This record gives sequence, structure tokens and C-alpha cells, in this order.
Amino acid sequence: MDQHLLQETFTEVQDSLKDIQSKRKKTHLYQKITWGITGIYILWMISILVSPYISDLGEPFGDFVASIQPSANNPYAQILPFAGLMILIYFSTSFFIRAFQKFKTQELKTMANMVQKLFPDLEFTQGANAPIKEIQSSKLFAWLKNDVPVYSFGQMRSRSREVEFNLADIGIIENNLSNKAIGALGQVPILNLIVVIYQYVFKNLISNNLQDNLPYSFRGMFCWLKFRKKLEGHTVVFSRNKGIKLDRWSSFRFIEEQEVFLEDPRFTENFIVYGTDQVEARYVLSTSIMERILDLKEKFDRPIFLSFQNKQMYLAVKNENGLFSFPSGNLERIQVLEELTKEIEMALGVKADLRF
Repeated sequence: MDQHLLQETFTEVQDSLKDIQSKRKKTHLYQKITWGITGIYILWMISILVSPYISDLGEPFGDFVASIQPSANNPYAQILPFAGLMILIYFSTSFFIRAFQKFKTQELKTMANMVQKLFPDLEFTQGANAPIKEIQSSKLFAWLKNDVPVYSFGQMRSRSREVEFNLADIGIIENNLSNKAIGALGQVPILNLIVVIYQYVFKNLISNNLQDNLPYSFRGMFCWLKFRKKLEGHTVVFSRNKGIKLDRWSSFRFIEEQEVFLEDPRFTENFIVYGTDQVEARYVLSTSIMERILDLKEKFDRPIFLSFQNKQMYLAVKNENGLFSFPSGNLERIQVLEELTKEIEMALGVKADLRF
């Protein structure tokens, strides 16, 4: 990327980045206040529920328990604290939602200006539907079904005579084993309150990131492009992870796949490969392609997943902050633009690095 263009773009958006930084701090404050009050509300509710079963607590806890029990003199002892906390939650949530909307509006506008300025030859779209068809066709996400929520945070497109390249920043909530376990705990009395406190209160109180707190199974970059060569089956490549084999096997959706064992020890140390045809998988993953995939993993320095089938290749790269969202930390520096540019340029290089 031309350093002059980077500096020029940074100068144009510098004031906006400063404004976003200020809005984000304010939204963070409201987030912690909102969830702090919510935490107090839940703890208060638990104390009221368990208080009839607790005795001989002594002072001051005994007095507290007695004060929240209804009596002839105070029949609304349990109702009034709930009502007060509900009012506090209502107002704190209203402030948070307004601040969050202002922050996100400014973020979307500034991000669009940056991307269009830095990559004028690419089509950039915000608010487009998530590329669900392509994500499902990739076979990279074992638990993905038609009703699984998939979110899109921005998409880019590049066309040439030989290849069409598409890039999206996505979030997926799969019904994998981890989410199933959390869901099962959520059905157990008492434990479900602990899950709620941890998932939606504690995480928001200690988090330095502004997130909607959705339990994404995958958040990051998803790319798809077309090649001339047609394949009969499919080959998928995953960065090694203990959960990959279990999720793949227990989903019962890829029973036709076989694990492909390759001769390159460095590649097999970093990746696990599945395919419907051992011969075709070895054809796709030639020595040169394996070397390029290893280089790609080193460049991104994060887990990557690839899929080859028909005339398509798919690439997914994890990014917890997302590609088209501003990272946590100081935004008033040119490195914010440099990191975004580097990420997009690495993705664009895939169509040249992995052609076959």
C-alpha cells in the first residue's frame, strides 16, 4: 500500500477516529453501569428466593433477610426493591442503547470512507445479507444449519477476467458442543442463573471490547473465489485444534469424508485435512500449495480454514475483533489503517498465492 495514500486517508478520518474514541469510552461506561445494575438485580432476586430457606444468619445478614420478607406492616417488601431496580435498568439501558447507536453509526460511516479511499477498485458494501449460501457450501462449519444465525459486518468484491474474489466479515453462532453444553446448563435451576451472570453480566463488566456479547462460534474473515479447474469431491483444511475432529465426527453431516494423511510433516503438524477423495486431495494439496498455505497461516498468525470443491475455493480466518470493526485500544494512530490494509491485502493475495 502506498504510504502517501495511507497518510492522506488518515488525515481525512483523524477527527472522526477521535470522535469514535470518545463515543466508545462513553458507551463502555454505560455498558458497565447497565450490567452492574443488572448484576445487582439478579443477586437481589437470588437472595429473595433463597432467604426463606436460610436461618440464624446473625447480624447484619439476618436483619437484611428479615427486611426483604413481607409482613403486615410492609406487605410490599419484596415488590418495591424489584420495581426500583427495574426502573434503574430501564434508564441505564436507554442511555447505553443511545450511546451504542451513535458509536456504531459513526464507526460504519468512517470504516466505509476508509475502505473506499484505500481500495477504490473494490466494491464495498455494508448492511448486505450474510453470504449464507457460500458459507454452507464451504463445508467448513460442521454444525451450520439453515436456522443458525449468521451476521455480516461488511463485504468486498473484486472481479478480473480470470477470477471473482469476495470477502466478508461474518459472525456465526453454531449449535456446536460448547454452545450445547451452555444451553444444557441453562436448563438447570440455580445453574442457569450462574450461566446468565457469567455470560451476560460478568463478561460485560470486565470486557474492554464493545461487543453485543453474542457467543460466536466463529467471528472473522470469510472469502470465496472461483477457479477454472473443476473438482469432483471436496477437500477441507483446518488449523489443528482438539475440537475439530470431535465437532466434525459428531455432526454426522460429513460421513463420506476421510482423514487425509499427507507426507509433509510441517503441514500435518499445523493442519488436519479431510476429503471425499484421497487422490484428489493430494492433487489439490500439492507441495507448492501446502507451502503457500503454511505461509498464509504465518502471515495471518491466527487459525485459518480452507475448502476446495467444484470450481470454488473458500478461506476463513478467525478475527475476534472482526475485520470491518475498529479494534479496542487507541484509534488516534495511523496503525489502525495499516492493520486494516494489511489484513485486506493478505486476503486479496490469496487469489494469486493459491491458484491451481
